[in-house]
This record gives sequence, structure tokens and C-alpha cells, in this order.
Amino acid sequence: MTLREHLDKFYHTYNIPEEGGVNDKTFEVPLPFFMLTLPNFSWRRKMLYIHDLEHILNNQDTSWKGEIFIATWEISTGFYRSFPVIVFPLWTMGWGFWTYPEVVFRAFRKGSRDKGIARLNLSQDELLDLDLDKLQQLTLNRKQRSRLSYYFRFIVYGLISQLVFLFPVIILISFFLVLFA
Repeated sequence: MTLREHLDKFYHTYNIPEEGGVNDKTFEVPLPFFMLTLPNFSWRRKMLYIHDLEHILNNQDTSWKGEIFIATWEISTGFYRSFPVIVFPLWTMGWGFWTYPEVVFRAFRKGSRDKGIARLNLSQDELLDLDLDKLQQLTLNRKQRSRLSYYFRFIVYGLISQLVFLFPVIILISFFLVLFA
């Protein structure tokens, strides 16, 4: 089965619009007390199929636990080079530290041993014509990092993810401190 067929099955299984909603003007993020609607930026639409393939590659669903795994895995594989898309994974990883810290740790460890799909330098058609076994082979990074490097990266990206996640709170507190100082 090609990755294109896997994607179609993934979209059907999780009731996701055709092509992952790439043609929609907005997308929704379900948060605990409300639904956040955001614009479907062109840079997000361009990378959406890769994100969805990462769910398939890592056998993760679309729950928050699955999204936190994929976001953290993306950061660990070097997805940070994809600005401004990286803001979403950093925020999600930051939330993951508060909700599923074991998932964050497991995903970062796996990602440190993998090569991200975005870094394969394949066109969309070339990628979607592959089968899952071939994708697994291509994303296996045989170059291992030292433990010190791994922990350093984990701490740095963990701190950055907390800053991104807590940014609205930091702004509000700063505003009130200035206002009532």
C-alpha cells in the first residue's frame, strides 16, 4: 500500500476532510473549554501532509496524546528548521510537559534516533508513491548522538517549548505588573 493510500485511510479513520483539510480557509484546535479557530496559513497547508504522514509513520492517533507525540518527535528530528510552522509543535510540546510528560520524553528520544520526513528532500508525489516500509527505512537515522547531546537538546527545547506555551500568560502577567506597578 502506498503512502497516498495510507493517508486516505488515515483521513477516513479520523474523520478528517479530504487531503487533510488543505483547501480549508481555517482549521480548528479543540482545547479543554473551547474550540480555537485559526487561519489555515499557506505555510501550514504546505506541510500538512507531512505532519499526517508522521502520524502514520509513528502509529499515533489524532488525540492530544498523539499530537503531543508527533509535535515532540518533529522537534527532535530537526523540524525546527521549518519556521514558522515550528510554533505549533513547540506550543504542543510545551503543553505536553503539563499533560503527558512521559509521551514528551518518549517522543523526543525516538525523534533523536530518526530523520524527519521533511528532511528527506522528496517531492510530494515521490513521497506519496513510497510504501510505509520504505519510509521507515529512509527515516531511520543511523548516526547516534551522545547522551550528553541528547539531554542538552531535550532541556533546551523543553525550555523553549515552555516559553512558547506560556507566552500568553507571561504577556498577561507583564501587562498587569506594568498596569498596577
